[in-house]
Amino acid sequence: MSSQPERFLILCVDRDDDLGEKTKIQTPVVGRDAALAAATKLVMADPEEADANTIFAAVKKCDELAAEGIACEVALVCGDAARGFDADRRIGMEIQSVTKGSEYTGIILVSDGGEDEKVIPIIQSIKPIVSVQRVTVKHSQRVEETYQILGRYLRMLVFDTHYSRWALGVPGLIFILAGILIVSGHSLDAELATLLILGGAFFIRGFNIDRAVAGVLQRGPTGYMRLFSMVASVLVVVVAVFTGYGSMVSQACSTGGSVPSCAQQNAGQLISGSLNLVWVGIAIYATGALLSHVVWESIRWRRDGFVLVMLALFYFPVRTFSQFLIEGTAESTVLLISYIFVSLAAIFILTTAIYPRVRTKGVPERE
Repeated sequence: MSSQPERFLILCVDRDDDLGEKTKIQTPVVGRDAALAAATKLVMADPEEADANTIFAAVKKCDELAAEGIACEVALVCGDAARGFDADRRIGMEIQSVTKGSEYTGIILVSDGGEDEKVIPIIQSIKPIVSVQRVTVKHSQRVEETYQILGRYLRMLVFDTHYSRWALGVPGLIFILAGILIVSGHSLDAELATLLILGGAFFIRGFNIDRAVAGVLQRGPTGYMRLFSMVASVLVVVVAVFTGYGSMVSQACSTGGSVPSCAQQNAGQLISGSLNLVWVGIAIYATGALLSHVVWESIRWRRDGFVLVMLALFYFPVRTFSQFLIEGTAESTVLLISYIFVSLAAIFILTTAIYPRVRTKGVPERE
């Protein structure tokens, strides 16, 4: 038995139908001369069109195989400008039309990569692909893939709510607010509002605060208790900083003292003026966490109680340290050292004797 002679179809695929859009040529185009004429017309319409180079490459491949005595034919099929399902269905129908009644051994696909190679499964369902020749022109396949990836991420930024709230929502709020302020004659306020909104958005996203708040609220009533304690503690600490600054300004040292002593006194006044409220803010946060864990039946309430005890132990050393910065007397130095040693002893007892025993008792932890 004599074997069937090989005959190959050299196929070019234009998935987005640049040929039809720019030259009005109807596909499929079959034959070397017809393909060469289509490529010439396309390159005259758009000299930078990559599909024209692909068709020329297919014609060249056909000539090379013919010179080797291998039977082949050139064909060009197109899809649709919208790509997607319509384009793929049209390509499949045109390939079936070209291969109908012709005994091709296989298909040699000539492609510039990117979109056109997405139809490989469609081609293989009709005829086997025996070879793929990729044509690279000046704009390069890598550049085309980069544009595709960039377009995918741009669509994600626009249509994915997880990203659009930051990519579009925050700039939209800035533009609306700035426009209102500028129209009302408050240009300086518009600049300040822009900085505050951008700073707040960067701060929230940078420290993952939005996800932390969402995770807290998922716990139900205990989550709202935890969120309230967090917000309240932040507000109290902010007030504490302003209070400490006001105390420092109102009791600033005279110019007669040296610069280091003035700096020490100012630091002492700042710490002394804000200490109480800072401690109250931290205690509010720890108390909220403690109550939340108690309601949630989590053994982490013991850790929160330990934080409150540590907070009480640190209060007097920090208070004495601020007095030392303000006065710098020997009595305050001795008192500071005494408080430090007492606090160290108490912390040692808590961490080595009491806390490990309390931690191992109770119900299993729930998250």
